[in-house]
Amino acid sequence: MSPIVYGVFIFFGLVFVIISITSKKRSKAAQSWPTIPGVILSSRVDIHTSMDSDRRTSTSYKPFVEYQYTIMGQDYRGNRIAFGANAFNRKKSDSIIARYPVNQQVIVHYNPDKPEDVALETEVQGAVLSLIIGILLMGVGIVMAVIAFLSK
Repeated sequence: MSPIVYGVFIFFGLVFVIISITSKKRSKAAQSWPTIPGVILSSRVDIHTSMDSDRRTSTSYKPFVEYQYTIMGQDYRGNRIAFGANAFNRKKSDSIIARYPVNQQVIVHYNPDKPEDVALETEVQGAVLSLIIGILLMGVGIVMAVIAFLSK
């Protein structure tokens, strides 16, 4: 088996692990950010359908919430709900946007060093799943590399 194949598994596994760790760190940092009132401007589920080479379709649902907030007299707009995953099944996406109807007042967590860096929620979404997928991909890649090495 080509080293490229197991290298790809290890690489993408590492990417998933890094994304998971980064999301968790950013989420933890956001828990200590100051908060400011905001208002929901729009709330919807964006639907994306794609087709693979075998003509099978898959659909993903991404909750989208846009909100406005003001810091020191300057208006900003944000759309991050939480750190981590941003696409879910339809039911989960609907439940997320149901929490954020248009014109609702919300609490916005903002990075004091970069006021446009904001989130409505400070809990990370999907970090555990991303970590598990990453570890599994890396594990498969490592097992494939060991088998290839031992079979020489």
